[in-house]
Amino acid sequence: MAAAAMLTSCQDIGGALFFAGDGTYEFTNANLDTGYLVDESKIHRFETYSDSDTIQGVFVGDFAQIQNDTVIVYLHGNGPSMDNFWSSVGVLANVGSQHRYGVIMYDYRGYGKSTGTTVDAASMQADYDAVLEWLVDRGLTSDRMVVFANSLGSLPAGPAAAGNSPIAIEKLVMETPQSSADAILQDATGLSLPSSMITGYDFDLGANMADYPGALLWMHGTEDDVAPIVNARAAMSEHQGSHYVEAVYEGAGHGLRWDISTEEWIRVLHEFMLHE
Repeated sequence: MAAAAMLTSCQDIGGALFFAGDGTYEFTNANLDTGYLVDESKIHRFETYSDSDTIQGVFVGDFAQIQNDTVIVYLHGNGPSMDNFWSSVGVLANVGSQHRYGVIMYDYRGYGKSTGTTVDAASMQADYDAVLEWLVDRGLTSDRMVVFANSLGSLPAGPAAAGNSPIAIEKLVMETPQSSADAILQDATGLSLPSSMITGYDFDLGANMADYPGALLWMHGTEDDVAPIVNARAAMSEHQGSHYVEAVYEGAGHGLRWDISTEEWIRVLHEFMLHE
């Protein structure tokens, strides 16, 4: 009975690994933080296709200038849809000054109004590739791209940084990243079990970072109980790339920006982005 109960618990955790849900996509200033508003004429909804699924996204900036502007590719965390991360996009659209940089965000398949179901590394990689190809078609190049991965966003960002990206990543931000499928399961259950028992999603951020040659900013709080810092530190320590910045905050949790202040969050990010 105990073994059956444990297995059932693990299967429940596996089903909850991806917190996908519906979205309203009310991308307006009414849903942004005061002081970090955007020009609403620069909010552009778009869709692209990943395998047989439709991926929904939003680009904030001068749509006609993607071929000239620097673009932040924001890979959101584990919430039902892009709606949960719209305020962070508003802040990113004000880094340096209002609309100094373009910002793009999309929903993984099964999240928000994107069709299909996120089930494994292949599906997340395909969704990322589809959005990056959309940017390639509009003229974005690696020297004008910054990839910002929040929590769950580290899952597609890691392999992409290791060389599997339609646009090579030269600057990568890892904010409170998840480190491995095994670590997620073991942190959730307290049991030393392989992730293969409950999910086909296999990822190892440390191995990805060892293969990533570009610049890396790691941002994390010491009291993060969703993505424990000890796991993330082990993964980030594998990076041997061109430039490394570590921004660790004592007492901060998984909601890092709110714990350290938006001003500090912007300061660290922008200094990294400006580094040559």
